[in-house]
Amino acid sequence: MTKTLILLMSLFCLVAQPLLAINARSYDDALKKGKNRPVVFFCYGANIDRANERAFDEFIKQRKLMPFVRDCVFLQVPIYQLPDEKQKKESERIMGKDRGLPSGIRSLPCLLLLDGDGNLRGSVQDHVEMKDPETAGKRLRELLDLYDEQEKLLKKAMKAGSGRQAKLLAQALDVQLDVPSSRYMNDGSLNLKKDKIGLAERFKHDPLKLVQLLQDMSQTQASAFIRNMVANGCYSRRQRQELIAALTGHARRNNESPNRLRALYYEMRNIDPKSIYARYAEGAIDIWVVPKEKQILEGGVIKPGN
Repeated sequence: MTKTLILLMSLFCLVAQPLLAINARSYDDALKKGKNRPVVFFCYGANIDRANERAFDEFIKQRKLMPFVRDCVFLQVPIYQLPDEKQKKESERIMGKDRGLPSGIRSLPCLLLLDGDGNLRGSVQDHVEMKDPETAGKRLRELLDLYDEQEKLLKKAMKAGSGRQAKLLAQALDVQLDVPSSRYMNDGSLNLKKDKIGLAERFKHDPLKLVQLLQDMSQTQASAFIRNMVANGCYSRRQRQELIAALTGHARRNNESPNRLRALYYEMRNIDPKSIYARYAEGAIDIWVVPKEKQILEGGVIKPGN
């Protein structure tokens, strides 16, 4: 093997290797380094339970997560329960005095995907996804790939003329990651004059406010309200799943029939079968629909509305 060939192969190996993560010392340091790349937080209960201790040992100490963490800024975030003075100082060093964690954490440990402005764009925190470093790492890689895809679309949109801007932004919103409205609505970056697809409504969409709005409606009213929103056609796949989720919750609280609930959960799942809402819909059938069907069957009498 010639020296030239060896040199070329060496250079190829250097080029082919993925960029390793840039480790950050603190929240502010992570955002500073993450201006042009995604930021990943590994949040764990530092003194909460054995499950978090085991996760820290496997994910971080044994470095089993590291093969999946690349092309990003990485920060470990310990979360203490009833912290002592030393732990408070450690938390303040990492998080800063006034900065809190991004909203949206449902369980620990978890992986958070943020942009350079500190907006939460995605997360890995479902207990099935976080069961081991390899499973969590593969899901994280999916999110990082989606992030790259979405950012490319967003950058194209900002450079496009007003005629194409709304269309490109709509494509970006269909990528299964959150896009903060502040980036494109509050600073006037989005040209709404030629927004023929109702893109502004996507940015204004608030699932919690929607649930509150449905509370005082009858099931017929709620169904008609949601169906009109879905028919509008301006919402992303994830948002359409959230619309159906709101309707399903309303139906469940108003004692709708198992068949009706099952149909709604299937509809939610089928909008995007690979999403977290699809997994939720499958689980919800076992939690809410099957027991209700069993109760009706065992009771031997189907009540009105069932």
